[in-house]
Amino acid sequence: MKKFLVVCAASLLLCLPGIAQEYVQAPEADDSGRGVGLSIIPRFDLNYNGEFTLGDSSLYSLIEGDLSDVFSLSICNHWLAADAESIGALYKNTFRSDDVNWLDWAYLTANLGNFSVTVGKQPMTFGGFEFDAYDFESFSFLNSSIWNTLQVYQWGAKLGWANVDESSAISAQVTTSPFGEHPFSSKLFNYALEWRGEFDEIHTIWAFNAIQMDEKNFIPIVTLGTQYDLSDSFTAGLDVFSCVGDETNMVMNGLTLMPSLAFHPSESFEIRARVGGELNSKTGNKDLMAGLDGYWFPIPDNESLRLHFAAGYRHDEQLLAGTIGIMYYLNIPRR
Repeated sequence: MKKFLVVCAASLLLCLPGIAQEYVQAPEADDSGRGVGLSIIPRFDLNYNGEFTLGDSSLYSLIEGDLSDVFSLSICNHWLAADAESIGALYKNTFRSDDVNWLDWAYLTANLGNFSVTVGKQPMTFGGFEFDAYDFESFSFLNSSIWNTLQVYQWGAKLGWANVDESSAISAQVTTSPFGEHPFSSKLFNYALEWRGEFDEIHTIWAFNAIQMDEKNFIPIVTLGTQYDLSDSFTAGLDVFSCVGDETNMVMNGLTLMPSLAFHPSESFEIRARVGGELNSKTGNKDLMAGLDGYWFPIPDNESLRLHFAAGYRHDEQLLAGTIGIMYYLNIPRR
């Protein structure tokens, strides 16, 4: 454990010159006051899809907190994956922008009243609630093809504004493009606008991206995520993307629809049903996905230990899969 903490501290020092955004919060041991905290998050899955695999097993760490009344910091490291090939790719791709690597994001945010400025490696501003969740809390075989193929962690800057009651937040972002092999040297960029809304029962994450594919061509993408609280225990959601994922081209024009219905009688338990339909505009290929997933925090008043499951079917791959797993948030208090 000591050796691992040294690695985390070293990554923090290396990333401080160029860091920065705001994402979904993982459970923390102490979220009060100024300071920086460390969370280590191991996940173990047992997956069956005709054969047994380790599914989305992984090891992540989060370094987050407030450096002052103005500046906040967030770093997410992806240290281990489910198999040797995937682990090797994390470190082999260190200086690439077209594939995942061990540094998901590392950014510094300056909060200036209603405005914020974020600089560093950060998630591309992308609409939809599917992209808003932490990777280590997701189930890859139930997510859309674009979630599985698009490398959204890029270097760049973001300007944000929120109104007084924070019911609306607007941001503009410029990052490197996932179509470039290396950040900045490829001279390909992504331009994005996003609106987030919180209006009683309605929650929105809507965005527009123009992703540069080469010197002359951009692919425009509209991503709309909307959730509606039907009651205290039920939430209906719909993600709509004007694109699909493609293993050869990364992203192509098309249509992705991802409706869902979640049952959450308490903060410690949720079960969600979802379906997905995808249409590739160029090839005419159609795909369908359906699944069920859920989680449970079994220790009362403590969200450190999570048990989870997922089961689903993907038509294109003729894939029927099921997963059970466990995840633990080891939170080291802020100092």
